Amino acid sequence: MSDLWIPITGMICIAAVVLTHLVLSARHKGQVHQTLQQHLSNGGQLSVELLQQMGATPSSWKTDLRKGLILIALGLACLAAGAVVNNASLGMVFGVFPLFTGLAFCITARIN
Repeated sequence: MSDLWIPITGMICIAAVVLTHLVLSARHKGQVHQTLQQHLSNGGQLSVELLQQMGATPSSWKTDLRKGLILIALGLACLAAGAVVNNASLGMVFGVFPLFTGLAFCITARIN
């Protein structure tokens, strides 16, 4: 068996964790949206306290910074894994996208 299967499997597992988080986050946001729709259709009023209780507040700069740092670490880990197995191009294929996405999150956090 090739030595490349170890980093490929690791990168696939990391991608699966990130995708699972994204899917579960989208599902949670959909449930919050549906609950707010029902609340409004029953004659309820929107308030800041209600939105905070439901977790429907927009992301803060701290959340953006945290996401950015995690994605930068993920990208650097992919690059390092590629270097360890003497296949830097494989590490770049999997590491460049999260690295630049993390940099974008950090820039967004800094702007806000």
